Amino acid sequence: MRTESRFTISLFALAFCLISSLLVQATPAYAQGDGELIKEADLDFLKRKKFEYTKALGTTNITQADIALLTEYNRIQILQMSLKSQLRQLSKIREQLKRDLNLLAKPPARSVLLPLIIKHCEQLNEQPLPVRLNACLLITELNEEPPNIPKQIPATPFTGIADPLIAIISEKNQSEALKIIATNGLMRLCQDGSPKVDIRSRIADALIAQLKQPNLNEWYKRSLVEAVSQTSVLFDKTRTPYIVQTLAEILINPMEPWTVRAEAASGLGRTEMNREINLTLINYEIVRFAYEMGQQYNAKPNAPHWRLCAFRIYTAYQPEFSNSTALLTRVKSAPFTAYRAEIQGAYDVVLPLANGILKLPPPPGAKPVPPKVLSDLKAWLDANTPENDIIGPNTKPLKNP
Repeated sequence: MRTESRFTISLFALAFCLISSLLVQATPAYAQGDGELIKEADLDFLKRKKFEYTKALGTTNITQADIALLTEYNRIQILQMSLKSQLRQLSKIREQLKRDLNLLAKPPARSVLLPLIIKHCEQLNEQPLPVRLNACLLITELNEEPPNIPKQIPATPFTGIADPLIAIISEKNQSEALKIIATNGLMRLCQDGSPKVDIRSRIADALIAQLKQPNLNEWYKRSLVEAVSQTSVLFDKTRTPYIVQTLAEILINPMEPWTVRAEAASGLGRTEMNREINLTLINYEIVRFAYEMGQQYNAKPNAPHWRLCAFRIYTAYQPEFSNSTALLTRVKSAPFTAYRAEIQGAYDVVLPLANGILKLPPPPGAKPVPPKVLSDLKAWLDANTPENDIIGPNTKPLKNP
């Protein structure tokens, strides 16, 4: 499923931070925040009421008694993550909750539990990092409809995850590991869910606001770039195509990391556009980035980031997934059919660079691409200079900072 690789990344972030935080179980640091939110004795309720809880999950005629049981059981189930004794069980607790929701819960129980889970996860906001990471990851994994694995249909994310995840990425002093997980959750909601336009716009606004912050971690910034390109939002309240403009500014900025610029190129291939967007300029800047990248690759072919950059350049033109958008699929239909020849021409000179990097041996045995690959890129750039540097309505000229 298309978001599976993104959540593999989230799990890697989680694992990395958990490893770095394992010492908290043996130090006073675990006492930071609100401390233990329930008592050890409360865990006995989970054992005594397991049968009744499972029955309430599966009922189609939910009663007030069922709701009361689900409410209390879920409160203890989640807040047990605050117990020092449960530190090594955090992922197990989270996975059990997911199984209950996806495999056992009928729609009536799910409608009761989803907002409760968010409420109780938010109570863990002042807990140590491992607890907060698992609580955040649980929020991102909440589904209105579980996945249909045999038919390869992804789960439908719960729209209610938007506000708590926006709050996480917007918090000034929040851990960037947590922000990466929250950003990926917002991207999943936009990809696989059906949030209304106002929710998508609030997500886009929050992501753009984060991209304007200085000194962001490279991984986090790359996640923000990818997520904002998936929001299906074009204009802000001033009718400025702010996502396209922001991605283009990142693409051409030599001070940005190569992987972030490459992610911006990929994002420009799939983000929302209309006939007012200067696709010629966007295409030209992607080719120019590819040319600059090729020059630097040949100078240092064994740098570890080039293979990722090459793949992201490729996905600017070819969709990463069968139901995704990229420049070559965009020009097959209105209003961009007039750009078909120039997009194809650009792809024809970019592809040899991407293939040259991806098909050659990886580091430490990487080799420079042939000089003709770079000369063809340069020739295309010389022959296709855009008439102007304006991306779209109400945007400032696109220039290097």
